[in-house]
Amino acid sequence: MRDFYPEDLDLRDRIFAAWTDASTIHGFQRFEPPVVESFELLARKAGEEVAQQIYHFEDKSNRQLALRPEVTPSLVRMIAARPQQILFPAKWWTIGQCFRYERMTRGRKREHFQWNLDIVGEPSVQAEAWILACVTQALGALDLGPRDVRIHVNNRQVVAYLLCELGVPPERHVDVFMVLDKKGKVPVETLKEMLVERGLAANTADEVIGQLAGEGVDSLSSGPLAASPAAEDVRRLLELASAMGFADYLRFDSGVVRGLSYYTGAVFEGFDAERRFRAIFGGGRYDNLFGDMTGAARPAVGMGFGDVVIAEILTESKGLTPAKPKVEVCVGMFDAALSMGAARIAAELVAAGIQTDLAFSAGKPGKFFAYADRRGARFTVFLAPNELRDGAAAVKQMASGEQTTVPLAQLADWLRARLRG
Repeated sequence: MRDFYPEDLDLRDRIFAAWTDASTIHGFQRFEPPVVESFELLARKAGEEVAQQIYHFEDKSNRQLALRPEVTPSLVRMIAARPQQILFPAKWWTIGQCFRYERMTRGRKREHFQWNLDIVGEPSVQAEAWILACVTQALGALDLGPRDVRIHVNNRQVVAYLLCELGVPPERHVDVFMVLDKKGKVPVETLKEMLVERGLAANTADEVIGQLAGEGVDSLSSGPLAASPAAEDVRRLLELASAMGFADYLRFDSGVVRGLSYYTGAVFEGFDAERRFRAIFGGGRYDNLFGDMTGAARPAVGMGFGDVVIAEILTESKGLTPAKPKVEVCVGMFDAALSMGAARIAAELVAAGIQTDLAFSAGKPGKFFAYADRRGARFTVFLAPNELRDGAAAVKQMASGEQTTVPLAQLADWLRARLRG
């Protein structure tokens, strides 16, 4: 689990702001489920290795509970509880804290915050396009353009069609998808061995990996992938991306399948262009999940975007450093006898809407200015006996070093004019 020091929160707030602004401007509605859910709900949906990573516990009433590893099960539960009150297609978003007990590596923690976008009730690929438009808006706000981030898109039905053509029965497809999701994370020979362990013949494993090795939309126009009915959905998504202005981010990649078994159609993953880091985000269509979990089928598509990898990219690739903490004004005093007056003036500045810090200890000007500089103050207000006798205070603009004596009765207006100007 992570501690966030003040300087860490500056970067996290930038990321959260980009997510929030993009969600809002694209018309998504915010929701917020609890971080604790019933273990049954999470385990029923998670499947595969995620179920083994759930923080599971029993409370004092002997209920089986868990810290959520992701937000989608809560979304399904909440929508299923009030279907008559929700306008479909529902476009929902949240930033939620998630927990997984797994081996920690670069870009992967046991706790992280995740931005989720989901559209429930829309069967067309326009839903995928709208989610990706929102994601690219957030990337742009973080100064990450198409040269920095590539979004690899595919459709599971395209891969399923290829597997059937190669003689792999449908009941083996989920196992194959789980292996193919490790592409790029383990050597190719290891991938082949894992496919053989799942029951594929060695020559079939070679052909599967070979057919899914390339990128580029040309493979949708000719060859075995082009014959899949789902190839048209991929082409439609790419056309929508072009019409909406974010096509430069996208790459068709027949090897992208996503690891979770509930994906049914389009899938996508975002990576830094040089592939130095783990996936930045990922998602896809999960049309069967609502039916499996609630008995009432609803088409849906969603995306999860964690804060860990993007923070690494912004820090290491973009060179972002923690911002110096800043306040607008710092108030100090020469000796302790002036502490009451300093507190009153600081309170008046706060009441006037000016971000203000108060130095609690009296001291010489040099010591106070050093403190104010570390706090990133734009102006200082220093109280000393001589100025106070005249009903004034010494005000210093820290950047220029210019110092002015300002009447206390005019202090708030004087500062506000310069801060806002």
